[in-house]
Amino acid sequence: MDLVQLAVGKTLSSSAVFLMLTVLLLAAARRVSTGIILFALQSAIITAQVMATAYTEKSAEAWVVAAMVFALKVVAIPSALLWLVERLKAPRAIQPSFSSAKGVFVAALMIFLSYAAVQPYARQSTVPEDNLAAAVALILTGAFLMVSQRKAIMQIVGLLVLENGIFLAALATTFGMPLVIEIGVFFDLLMGILIMGVFAFRIRDTFEHLDVTKLRRLRG
Repeated sequence: MDLVQLAVGKTLSSSAVFLMLTVLLLAAARRVSTGIILFALQSAIITAQVMATAYTEKSAEAWVVAAMVFALKVVAIPSALLWLVERLKAPRAIQPSFSSAKGVFVAALMIFLSYAAVQPYARQSTVPEDNLAAAVALILTGAFLMVSQRKAIMQIVGLLVLENGIFLAALATTFGMPLVIEIGVFFDLLMGILIMGVFAFRIRDTFEHLDVTKLRRLRG
């Protein structure tokens, strides 16, 4: 039992560090498949956090949520996105609008801003500062990927990373939302991914590429 408690404590204390590392790696990623795999890794870390929280809080609902996060975000969505990349026969290079060095610098700046933003709240509550800062960093990184990436699939990854940040913030501040709400959020996320996948197919079929910056030519 002591060994299990030690593992739970290490998971909760070190998960924020690994999540910050995925933020830096996502900013430096240069292949679509790398971004998808990093999202799956990020979701696996969050799954471990949910499982640790379920153990400490003795919550059966949290175990169900952990299983849902693993099945949907670690297995189903990354597999679907990798299949989508293969089916669309899109170029694997991301072709971002910034270099790897600039991307990592922006990511590091967002991590610094995340800690600065959550410090006043964390000091007045019992919320772990590292986990809350990691959640804010994920939200900022997701938004950054959505506005800076040219490939539609990487923008989908950005939306997923942003949603991971929102989920982690709820987990850190309230130990998770009720199970019914979690199921609704996961269903909405799945429907959103399906719709965006359809749009990616339509963009490729109509314009023979997935570079959304070229769609600006359609403006009157």
